[in-house]
Amino acid sequence: MANWNSAKGGDEDVELILRKLFVGGVRPDTTDDQFKTYFTKFGEIEDFVLIKNKQTNQSKGFGFVTYRQQATVDECLSKKPHTINGKEVDVKRAVPKDQPQERCQKIFVGGLPETTESDLKEFFETYGTVTQCQFKRDQNTGRGRGFGFVSFDSSDTVDKLIIMKHIDFNGKTIECKKALDVKDKQGGGMMNGGHGPNPSVYAPQAGYPPPGYPAPPMPAYGAYPGYPAYGAPAAPQAAAAAPTAPGYAPPAAAYPAVPAYPGYPAAAPGYPAPAAPAANPYYPQQAQAPGQYSQ
Repeated sequence: MANWNSAKGGDEDVELILRKLFVGGVRPDTTDDQFKTYFTKFGEIEDFVLIKNKQTNQSKGFGFVTYRQQATVDECLSKKPHTINGKEVDVKRAVPKDQPQERCQKIFVGGLPETTESDLKEFFETYGTVTQCQFKRDQNTGRGRGFGFVSFDSSDTVDKLIIMKHIDFNGKTIECKKALDVKDKQGGGMMNGGHGPNPSVYAPQAGYPPPGYPAPPMPAYGAYPGYPAYGAPAAPQAAAAAPTAPGYAPPAAAYPAVPAYPGYPAAAPGYPAPAAPAANPYYPQQAQAPGQYSQ
């Protein structure tokens, strides 16, 4: 069998890699005969391998298929979905390990000569259906900046182009790379020999996290502090300092306490003390404590 880890994505390996498929999500009890028989119906197989557990001799869930012709790979990819041994499997191009494994439908094209978006789209239409095409120009001069972006309707077309990597366009060699968005980088995985999984195939059969391993903690970036227990006093918080205007002293930490009212004096200087009110003979009054009053 071929050395499946020898491909480096170089020009001498491109022809071989373009004839190779990665197959993931395979049932553990799938046999070599079942695996080979299924993919033989698309064309002549040069080589195949179903990776197995050495102790149990059962499939680890993935394998590789190499066809004699590149056209057979295109034919197989166009017949999705694929089901082997009663389970849908994930079939895609075997992208070299030195290339991003995340799936996307957009490429970055570098080293472009002066061209138009219509010519660029017409060129890449030979590889797959183009949904969007951009050729970047300088806003001041209007001249091309030498790069652009092309989007396709299938991630398989993107995988094929990044495997080829260097392509001749109007007599000049251009370079193709995956144009990954943030969500693509976050959603991509490194499973089954470095190939990102298809959630519809790997979940929930494979399971995550693996048995015996705890789930990874969620990042606490920007999280609020925990609340105190019910009935517990809240932690004191320092008051924000008020800004001081230029040329003015900073405000006092607290306002001074208002002094107690001293009360009226017993008598004004030079005047006799006020006489007590005369008792009303019709309304008998009881003795009152100082500070009380009667109605």
